[in-house]
Amino acid sequence: MMHKQEVRTYVREQFSMLTSGEREQRGRKLHEELYCQLFWKQAKIVAVTVATYREVPTIPIIEKAWREGKTVVVPKVARERHTLDFYALTSFLQLEENRGLPEPVPSKCEQITKENIDVVIVPGLAFDQAGYRIGFGGGYYDRYLEHYQGKTAALAFSFQLFPTLPTEAHDIPVHHVVTEKT
Repeated sequence: MMHKQEVRTYVREQFSMLTSGEREQRGRKLHEELYCQLFWKQAKIVAVTVATYREVPTIPIIEKAWREGKTVVVPKVARERHTLDFYALTSFLQLEENRGLPEPVPSKCEQITKENIDVVIVPGLAFDQAGYRIGFGGGYYDRYLEHYQGKTAALAFSFQLFPTLPTEAHDIPVHHVVTEKT
């Protein structure tokens, strides 16, 4: 089994080799798989990040959710509490960059509590068959999900999926891992 840092390096290399066209094409296939999932169809409030270029594209997912009348909530890092707060996003104009990540501007968005979120789409660099993940190293989602009772999912290109990953006691698996080859 590879160590976490080896997995992170491998996945980052795979992302860097993708052309923007390949990323879009794979993303479209993955999005179609997501939209077929029962948890997506039933969700009224969906939590998702606004992805960077080293992740599965999420802007089409956000736009699809809006068209379907779903409420989209996006995270803002609460560094002083080492956790996440989620805010309802109704326009991309409600975002600002914070340490290289698009985050909601709290004064322009309504905060939504975890009890009201139907599904959290959890970001990560790598995932295994059991739903465990290697994230970006901050532990924010593990802390957030500790008391979250709703559904969780992850979006992963096939090169991000591994048979098993190294785990730690605080790691929380997601319920569903959706790939472009699901």
